[in-house]
Amino acid sequence: MPRNPLDRCDVSWEDRVGTTASGNLPQYKIGVCIEDAVDIVSVQTEFPWVDIRDFHFYHIKCPYATESNWHFVTDNDITSLTYWQAIDVSGEAVPHTATSGIMIRDVMGSKHGWSCVDPACPYYLGTAIGSHKGVRYFYR
Repeated sequence: MPRNPLDRCDVSWEDRVGTTASGNLPQYKIGVCIEDAVDIVSVQTEFPWVDIRDFHFYHIKCPYATESNWHFVTDNDITSLTYWQAIDVSGEAVPHTATSGIMIRDVMGSKHGWSCVDPACPYYLGTAIGSHKGVRYFYR
């Protein structure tokens, strides 16, 4: 998947394309650089296998992050009566300072999805309801 065009580096058209030509080139502002939004050193202390390139895909934000606009999750147990219901976890959301709430693309067995690799995620710490300590939040 290509990375989100809204998260490209905030540089001029000439710097990004490599030309110094003047004229009517688009000079619009385009978002924050992902390298500035993610503290890769903090992430790699907990998850050494994660690289900055893992964040260069379309961005989905963790529902347990205050930076996210979506704070609903589903139950992980398929036998549960609440499996198909969306559970609001906005009360458990905390700032994800290392990743700005951005999850990485991940594969768990045959399931493709997104994983939260922020060390401060309450799901990973086991403080969120229904979470287990040391298990990353995975969205499929």
